Amino acid sequence: MKSTFKKMTALLSVLLGGALLTASAVAQSEAAQADNWRYDHDRLAQITELEQLHATFHAAVSVHDPVNGDSPEVITQRIREALSIWAKDAKATVVGTSAAAGNYVGNGDPDDPESCPRPSGDTSATGQQGTLCTFFKYLAGGLQAANKFVSLSPAYKTKFVPVRREDGQWKSSVYFECHYFDVSLNPATGQPFWTAKSHVDLDGEARKIDGRWLLTRVSTSAVPVPIPPDPTHQD
Repeated sequence: MKSTFKKMTALLSVLLGGALLTASAVAQSEAAQADNWRYDHDRLAQITELEQLHATFHAAVSVHDPVNGDSPEVITQRIREALSIWAKDAKATVVGTSAAAGNYVGNGDPDDPESCPRPSGDTSATGQQGTLCTFFKYLAGGLQAANKFVSLSPAYKTKFVPVRREDGQWKSSVYFECHYFDVSLNPATGQPFWTAKSHVDLDGEARKIDGRWLLTRVSTSAVPVPIPPDPTHQD
């Protein structure tokens, strides 16, 4: 009788222990799923904010009045909008052999010659042309008064990968393309020319600083006309 009782007690202990272990495992799994869900939710929210940064950039570098061209005041405001999505110590590198090639370091104010100097002409890999303001005010094709350009960006070439660092702060890789077209009016038809002017990318990094996503380090170079991915292609 005692032997049977001991066996039953041992069996109940095993079953109870297994139940407790199972409950603990389920609880941990549910907690992990909740954490993953919260992280995925947070990532989607960050991507939405990064898309707004993307939209701000293209709106700033595109002409607002394709018929008459933008006034100097409007262009200055567009330069300020373009600069608003960059960190104070951001760096952009234009890759290539054009007069705009080189490094642009720091933000700047288009009304301040000290923080927005004219290009230095130093297109070397280690030289500095000026600040980001230098690039947008004097060299960016879409922000020159004589040009009536719009910048289009294919969604299927755009990619953001936000991750939360160990300190809780967010950073993200950034990639998008800018395809500039001349939308000045053709006198013969009264319709925009839609002549392709340039195709470039912006490839780099953004960080969330004081609650705002800002570009910190990027490079830009010429790219071909974007070809959509083949939906039948299997990796």
